[in-house]
Amino acid sequence: MEYTYNQILDRMNTRFEELAGYQPDRVSDASVKLKLLAGELYSLCSEIDWIKQQMFPNTATGEQLDLHAAQRGLSRIPGNKASGYLVFRLDMPSDHDTIIPQGTVCSNADGSLHYVTVNDEVIPRNNIYKLVECEAEHSGEQYNVASDEVKVIITYFSVGMEINNASSFIGGTNDETDEHLRNRIAESYQNTPNGANKEYYINLAKSVDGIQSAAVTGSMTTGGIIVCVGGQGTVPDDEAYQNVRDLLNVSRPFGVSLSVTRPELVSVDITLSVTIKSGYYANEVIANVRRGITAFFHALSVGESVRLAALGKAIFECDGVDNYTFSNMSDVTITNSQLAKPGTVSVTSPNE
Repeated sequence: MEYTYNQILDRMNTRFEELAGYQPDRVSDASVKLKLLAGELYSLCSEIDWIKQQMFPNTATGEQLDLHAAQRGLSRIPGNKASGYLVFRLDMPSDHDTIIPQGTVCSNADGSLHYVTVNDEVIPRNNIYKLVECEAEHSGEQYNVASDEVKVIITYFSVGMEINNASSFIGGTNDETDEHLRNRIAESYQNTPNGANKEYYINLAKSVDGIQSAAVTGSMTTGGIIVCVGGQGTVPDDEAYQNVRDLLNVSRPFGVSLSVTRPELVSVDITLSVTIKSGYYANEVIANVRRGITAFFHALSVGESVRLAALGKAIFECDGVDNYTFSNMSDVTITNSQLAKPGTVSVTSPNE
């Protein structure tokens, strides 16, 4: 901001002295009014600065950036919910079936993270446990937790029953960041989509739910185009695949031959060692790194190569990481018919 509150007040006091020939007493009505007016002017200047910041995509944030994106036919990519399995265990076998209703809510020890059962399940009579599929209540990376973290049943039938997650909850991702969305808006200005360029087909494909990215090969002049579509770190499911095929086929220009394919998944094995910042537990930081690696691959597009510099940046930004070292790794080149995914991930630390 160009002026602080004190600078505005000093200018007003100086001008008052020039006009009146004296300085107002600090407890006088005039002084109080000048202070009130200076405060209102400062608030107004702050509001103007905020409006100026939100006027352009390269400085806008949050909801205002979403509005800029909407003008380009874009929207913020929503995050995914983490998923996993909980073991529901009775204290002793029952002589009747025990129902575990869909929507049963469970949580971690401090109650900050909630997980919900996906389907109705039953512990049969004379049995004591059931493996139940669950997903996070909301999207976000914070719902990716290690095994044995979810232990509390929130709903009513928890008497005589205990739970725990035998495996990790994984797959949770945050909503698209302002920085990533801002870059997509900039790209939309640089590559104006029309029926004669690749951006036309890429943007159409990405408008379909379940399609995160697309790559186009073939010739626009000869009319033979192949659009390879991918989901978030995986191939699209059948519904999304059929929807994007239907949309592209009805939207293609006359005389253009178009086919839609799924990408070949390329597993990238990752081996690294991380050093831990003081005050952090090694197992927690390693779990953070694993989640960071998953999020990195989920953000990759079809045809986007794996650069160690970019992967390293994602790892270094994980909470608790002081430094990292890759072992026997190099960049992995990905073609327009491929999509990278994490393979075997080995994360160790000398602090363990």
